[in-house]
Amino acid sequence: MAVSLFFINVIRFNLRRICFSFTAFLIFNETFAQEKKSPNFFGINPSITVEPYYKKGELDVNVLPFVWQKPLFLRMDLRLSSILNLGVRETGNVISHYGLEFAGVVFIKRKTEITECPSAWFVAPVVSLTQNQYEDKSNVGLWLEPGYAFLFENKFALSLGLQFGMTAFISHQEELSWGNHFGFKVIFGKWFP
Repeated sequence: MAVSLFFINVIRFNLRRICFSFTAFLIFNETFAQEKKSPNFFGINPSITVEPYYKKGELDVNVLPFVWQKPLFLRMDLRLSSILNLGVRETGNVISHYGLEFAGVVFIKRKTEITECPSAWFVAPVVSLTQNQYEDKSNVGLWLEPGYAFLFENKFALSLGLQFGMTAFISHQEELSWGNHFGFKVIFGKWFP
């Protein structure tokens, strides 16, 4: 029980610090980048969430579904997705969740250059950190996402994936609880040099 409370307090306290540190890392990485610049992907990830404990007809819609992805190595990209969910509830619509999703996209086929835009099978370990202000919970999602990244003319791209894993629901009033996670991920956008 003491270990669970410690884990809960560490996550609550460090959520903003983790997001700030990650943003600082991205700026530092871009500032001191290699001579060959790797491309940046900007896209949209439309999503709808329905948790098992929601009442019938209740759901969350991500109203800020932006995605940024950048190659780090020849086989791995870093993907960052924003989460700002509008909760559709019986009592009225409210902003329910906000947070970030981090993914290390590992491609099965290695790229030949860091400047190459990916088009291959991938597996991505994903960490999602969100705060549910409507229900006073912090959520930590840990899942695996296998999928395929398609590349079309003019560097337009589509990524399809399935997410499998677990989500920790950390509440101020209740004990730590875990729930299964399953999701279908669709991301579309464009690579820029």
